[in-house]
Amino acid sequence: MSMTYEEFITEIWERVAASPQGWRKGQAVFNIIDEQWGVAREVQFVDGIDCFYNDDKIQEFIDHAWIILKDRFFS
Repeated sequence: MSMTYEEFITEIWERVAASPQGWRKGQAVFNIIDEQWGVAREVQFVDGIDCFYNDDKIQEFIDHAWIILKDRFFS
């Protein structure tokens, strides 16, 4: 399985657009990454970055998820 960072970002934002209307963007990003790739809790608890309640952390959260995925699955 291979994916570029750009494909990763595109998939996240496409799925955010289709997420339930009541979800904040950070909540949607967290849930999507958790459901699709299963690394959200690792980013939250190991890296200490949580975008679920803080939309200001979205980009940092995505970047850390990407680093984990790239190293673990996409290299």
